[in-house]
Amino acid sequence: MITPLEQQVLSYIDDNELIRWVQELTRIPSVWRPEVPLGEEAAARWVEARCREMGLETHFQVVQPERPNVIAIYGRNPGPTLMFEGHTDVVTEGNDQLWTYPPFSATIRDGRIYGRGANDMKAGLVCALIATKAIVQSGVPLKGNILIGAVCDEEGRMLGIKHFVEKGWADRVDAAIICEPEENHLCITQKGVMWIRINITGVMAHGAMPLTGINSAYPMAHFLTQLQALEAREIATHGYNPLLGQPSITPTILLSPPHAHGEPQSNVMPGATEVTLDCRLIPGQDPEKLRLKIEQLLQSVISTDQRLGYTLEVIEVRHPTATEQAQPVVTTLGSAYTDLTGKAPIYGGVPGSTDGTILNARKGIPIVTCGPGDIHIPHHIDEWVSIEEITLAARMYVLAALRYLNA
Repeated sequence: MITPLEQQVLSYIDDNELIRWVQELTRIPSVWRPEVPLGEEAAARWVEARCREMGLETHFQVVQPERPNVIAIYGRNPGPTLMFEGHTDVVTEGNDQLWTYPPFSATIRDGRIYGRGANDMKAGLVCALIATKAIVQSGVPLKGNILIGAVCDEEGRMLGIKHFVEKGWADRVDAAIICEPEENHLCITQKGVMWIRINITGVMAHGAMPLTGINSAYPMAHFLTQLQALEAREIATHGYNPLLGQPSITPTILLSPPHAHGEPQSNVMPGATEVTLDCRLIPGQDPEKLRLKIEQLLQSVISTDQRLGYTLEVIEVRHPTATEQAQPVVTTLGSAYTDLTGKAPIYGGVPGSTDGTILNARKGIPIVTCGPGDIHIPHHIDEWVSIEEITLAARMYVLAALRYLNA
């Protein structure tokens, strides 16, 4: 039940301002382009300005040139700190001629805001800002604190949230709501990820005289078929997670030869072949054990000829996460959803990984991923977010913060 005090705080939400802010932030083309590196900083400056207008304690921290984090804090109380986490970068818009509306126009049609990043995840970040503004304007005292983290590079190597953790900011966070687009479902688990780059080396030769060398493409082909069998064994061993589905091992980039070994030519047999693997992990899988299995397959494949060699590089590891449904950050957000909609919350899992993966894996912070936006729309042409969902998300965040911090 929504109390009179909570209703009073909710009355400070201005839906017109909420929609306008989503449009304003979406119109900043914050794709990371090294040749035009101002996008992320422009988006961060916009967030910083809104936080300062609210009177929040605001910190602007440069992670890499033109790639900053914005950290804003409301309250200096001895109680717990609840974090609202979002990112300012968006993926490329691709061919803008394929868009129905210009990709950074934030056009409103039929109850939707269209634009690159509107869904993933500027709407969720704005909902956190608007929710915090309502609490600040209401003057309701809190027994804890709100921390807003608007970080860079979530779509890449997650440099922003790693910097946030390394600089000690995560040490003050007791729980976090990751405002990613999940249709306002409560996602309490996430897949982990391990990216591996593998090179198989042979001996380059003339395509007309292949016996003078050894073709690296054939052992790579053999390795990939063995890898498919390994994926099937992992699925059989670890089963199907009801919220995440099954684990996977997916070759994503295949180069023969790799860039470092020259240009591909029709009459040149490649002396090296490279593959990048995207391994998605469910709770119960150990990435190091999986890496060893992959390397054992690789060693077996190249053992057929002493002229073959290999290198294996783990590019990134993010462990799977799981938060108990009884955690206060989950129960307060769930009760907010029920009180606002009259329905039971829908629980789910994130098939990819978010910045919350780093917060949970490195600091043990309980996280729940919950924000407005169709789950399947991120990175698509004609990306959009529902206005109905953003108005609900902002109110969910208000109630969740009040209940978590004043319980």
